[in-house]
Amino acid sequence: MDILRHLMYCPPGTPYFDRDDADSAAPDDFPAVAAPGPEGWTRGTGPDWAMLTPPGHRLPAQGWKIHVSATPGNAEDVLERCWDYLVPRGVAFKFIRSRKVLLRRNGKYGDRSASGKFVTIYPEDEERFALVLAELGDLLDGEPGPYILSDLRWRSGPLYVRYGGFVARTMKTPTGESVHCIEDPEGRLVPDRRGPSFRPPEWVTPPACLDEALRAREAGTLEDFPYRAEKALHFSNGGGVYRGSDLRTGEPVLLREARPYAGLDTQGEDAVARLRREHDCLRRLDGLPWFPRLLDARVGHEHHFLVREFVEGETLATAITRRLPKAPETDPRGARAYTDWALGVLDEVARGVAAMHERGVCFGDLHPGNVLVRPDGTVVFIDLETASTDPDATQIHAAPGFAAPAGHRGPDIDRYALGCLRLALFAPLTTLMGWGPGKVDQLIDYVVSRYPLPGDWGDRVRADLTPAASADRPGAAGGPPAGAPARAGDDDGRPALAAGIVAAATPHRADRLFPGDAAQFFVPEGGACLAYGAAGVLWALAETGQEVSEEHTDWLERAAGALTDPAPGLWTGLSGIAGVLARLGRTGTAGELFARIRESDAPDDSLFDGLAGTGLAQLYFARTSGDDDALKYALAAGEQLAARAAAGPPRRGHVGLLRGRSGGALLPLALYRHTGDPAWLDAARALLDSDVRALGWREEPGEDTAGPAGWAPDSPGSRPQLAAGGAGAALVLADYLDHRPDPDLARVRDSVLDAARDAMPRTAGLFHGWAGVALTLRRLGGEPTARQRERLLDVLGLFRVEHEGRPAFLGHENLRLSTDLATGGAGVLLALHALGDRPVALPLC
Repeated sequence: MDILRHLMYCPPGTPYFDRDDADSAAPDDFPAVAAPGPEGWTRGTGPDWAMLTPPGHRLPAQGWKIHVSATPGNAEDVLERCWDYLVPRGVAFKFIRSRKVLLRRNGKYGDRSASGKFVTIYPEDEERFALVLAELGDLLDGEPGPYILSDLRWRSGPLYVRYGGFVARTMKTPTGESVHCIEDPEGRLVPDRRGPSFRPPEWVTPPACLDEALRAREAGTLEDFPYRAEKALHFSNGGGVYRGSDLRTGEPVLLREARPYAGLDTQGEDAVARLRREHDCLRRLDGLPWFPRLLDARVGHEHHFLVREFVEGETLATAITRRLPKAPETDPRGARAYTDWALGVLDEVARGVAAMHERGVCFGDLHPGNVLVRPDGTVVFIDLETASTDPDATQIHAAPGFAAPAGHRGPDIDRYALGCLRLALFAPLTTLMGWGPGKVDQLIDYVVSRYPLPGDWGDRVRADLTPAASADRPGAAGGPPAGAPARAGDDDGRPALAAGIVAAATPHRADRLFPGDAAQFFVPEGGACLAYGAAGVLWALAETGQEVSEEHTDWLERAAGALTDPAPGLWTGLSGIAGVLARLGRTGTAGELFARIRESDAPDDSLFDGLAGTGLAQLYFARTSGDDDALKYALAAGEQLAARAAAGPPRRGHVGLLRGRSGGALLPLALYRHTGDPAWLDAARALLDSDVRALGWREEPGEDTAGPAGWAPDSPGSRPQLAAGGAGAALVLADYLDHRPDPDLARVRDSVLDAARDAMPRTAGLFHGWAGVALTLRRLGGEPTARQRERLLDVLGLFRVEHEGRPAFLGHENLRLSTDLATGGAGVLLALHALGDRPVALPLC
């Protein structure tokens, strides 16, 4: 899950992921949104757009559309002129409703294919299309605006064109997301591709009026540009970063690109302004060993480029991941070696920051991804686009976990980030610090109890962070002070956690019942589904003996009925919802939903949203209700899985419990328990063997394994993670080994158990964090010892936040609180129940 996408759902005023309702609240709407509409016209307003359609007009399903680009400075004037031209001529159009939305869409991390689109015009045919282009193009000629990457530019802008859908038609992708689509000449719906380049469908012939624009596009190549871009390293809405070479000397260089009027930051500055500032700062820092040499600055085909020395090395973030000891408590030699290395790096970084400040430059965005470690161990700072020579400059943007509190200026911003960096090298959990000053103390205590650090290390961290991190999350407070670690797993902690989850419910909302991961808003089923929505929370409450209210079950039943063309899958689709309704006694509704699911095609074979998951859910319903059709579906699904596994290897990257074949093996294992037919065990064995190898298990000694058997270094299986690592596969292995001993698979299981005992998860959740590790330990290792339990609960305390007097847990990347099963409190509740009472099976297994 992309952290940048999650950041789009972190509005102020709530500790939870949510949509930004301010986008539809109209405080900074353009006047045209509320102005009286033309007589007889239809007006529609959404979170981002306002649409106007003339009376009696029916939009064509698809065709050539016109986009008008604008900046925050000229947008209102451009809109007024578009309105004055389009309304008298009866041409349908829509426009971005506010400056806030325009800034977001044109921001640095905005969607590159959508950036710049301010007004969208829908001509009814190609004749009208050509006329509007010519006439409106003359009226707006010369107005500034970002280049629209997905489109073909008309003359010098700000008009751009693209062939695509006029009427909203959608289709499901294999991952369950809805995408816009158009119709091909055979009448089939195909994706309406909106990438960052102009690529009309191959069956579409551009109208003659675009011939000149097409020729101009083909001629738009870099001239008098003595550098060649050879590999793209990064893209943002503001431009790309490329590894390249100097055509005159062959010297490797790094090219930083900036697009005019695009990549706007919180100060309203575009990528070009930041590139110029980086250029000025690098000139000031010339000769210092911590900074790359500035080589050149050029303008090529309207985009601006900064050329600097290419520095070999790896980011500090990569080095931390590669070097960080898995179990510093039980590996004192490894902990000492890592500590010596980390302190050396930190000293080098601190010297570089001090030298920078002496030259009058403030970095403004210090974090492990912006520091390179050269092969010789020295460090170099990269990406100075937010650097400034103003000692009173505020922070433009920062990586999560490294943003200075409000009020910090200039050098203090860098010192705060240096304090975060001191923590991050030993505990990459600095996103916790925004949840209160107590989190800083918890992290310091965690680190000093595991690494042989100097006695004043904690004081140095606190000094860098002064003034101390404040609880700037609305409605949230930090954990308890040092010396009193949070113990969310005490016997009285589970009822309080469950009560907090229930108290967070919003039955008045139609889109979600319980606040969970931002993925609730990615797919139509998100607010109701098993992974991120109400179904998973209600299932966890029921499985842990908590009361489930009829009101909440009613909500889930209504939400299921309101879905149109829902995805059939288990974790993010209708199967999980139907299974939970059956678990809660709504058998009639569940039966109708399961019948509906049987008419759908699963997008793949996975447990997450594919055939294995739908088959398991149908088998669960057959067992609990006696439904013969559900049983027939499950049997057929099991046979298909076995046949496909025998036919070839798994899809690349589809490994582990949720996407890989070990998750698929849960269905034949369940069918074996239901039928007693040993052929299902054979099928499960084949699926497990395939996935274990795909996860990186090596039976024979070789260059990548230290002994006769084990995980390849850095392989997915070496990570004790439930979703796509060794932990999820090991849970299924344990089920298989309960029925049929197998020494080879037992070795795999035991290796995962060893890794899980030493794991240091970075989140609390079931899929990728603490709850998944805890469930794995309970299932593979039995009831934990007092020491194991204490360690588990100490780690869990890092992710606990008191919210409205009850314990709550942080979700994805610790950005927001979550109550869901996959990433938040419901998954933690389930794991605590397993540690305290008995092992808990995965849903519907």
